[in-house]
Amino acid sequence: MSSSRLGLCLAACLLNISEARRKYIVENIAKAALLEKNGHRYPEVSVLNIFSFSDQDYNRSIIIAASVNELGNSVLAASVEAFKSVNVEAQEGIPCLGAVDLIPIYTLSRGQVDK
Repeated sequence: MSSSRLGLCLAACLLNISEARRKYIVENIAKAALLEKNGHRYPEVSVLNIFSFSDQDYNRSIIIAASVNELGNSVLAASVEAFKSVNVEAQEGIPCLGAVDLIPIYTLSRGQVDK
């Protein structure tokens, strides 16, 4: 993700969801990470990668979302979609903790965070 603003604070979230075999579900979760409820894109949010990190054997996908001030809203929206879409009782793969297993967040660049 690039921006012309100096001092932009960037972070990435490797959102681990318990789905890799049904592509349309993974795509819907990625779409939820990008779009607000009104259908407009979250500002300064990108889904950087989906399927090169999908693991068919473990039935997990890692969606990498990068953002500035909207990361929390984006990750929450994607997580809500995962909770609606992934049936963990029918999930096949290694035992999972839930529709979303892990939400690690990494700082990519330090800068001014809008409050």
